[in-house]
Amino acid sequence: MYELFRTRSCVSPRMDRKPPFAIVHTLLSLMMCLCLACATRNEAGTPCPVIEMSVVTDTPTDSSKTVTLNDTTKILMSRTPLVATSDITGATASQADGEWTLNFTVTDDAAKRVHDFTQQHVGRTLALVVDGKVYGTPRIASAIIGNKYRIEGFNRADAERMATAISTGCRR
Repeated sequence: MYELFRTRSCVSPRMDRKPPFAIVHTLLSLMMCLCLACATRNEAGTPCPVIEMSVVTDTPTDSSKTVTLNDTTKILMSRTPLVATSDITGATASQADGEWTLNFTVTDDAAKRVHDFTQQHVGRTLALVVDGKVYGTPRIASAIIGNKYRIEGFNRADAERMATAISTGCRR
């Protein structure tokens, strides 16, 4: 009677079970597949843009570097940016007044750095640099509040390429 109950019930004899190493192997294989499937990376062939918001300096020092403003004019800026590509959490491209813009959102830490710096340095100049090219040198009129910024002056292809690269996981 016991034997009949055991073979017809939901409980299977221990000898029908998979050995523990087979279960572990299966779980590890599934985890690896999941990790590979969920990994984010930018589109193939789309380089990660280098975006910096740095302070313009007046005199050369060890902590400054030279960048070209208008193919002829050179400016000095801090080597340590207030915002870098690694601080950006998302980006979109948009068009306003016939000009394409890269809109981007930064981390709370980066937004706090920008706010604290601009609050203490009203009147100074910032440089907005993308891939080594200066796209603007705004003067600080007051403390910058918030974590959404934009850089204007792109063509459509460049704005969309950078927004896509950043939004699909590009981080430096």
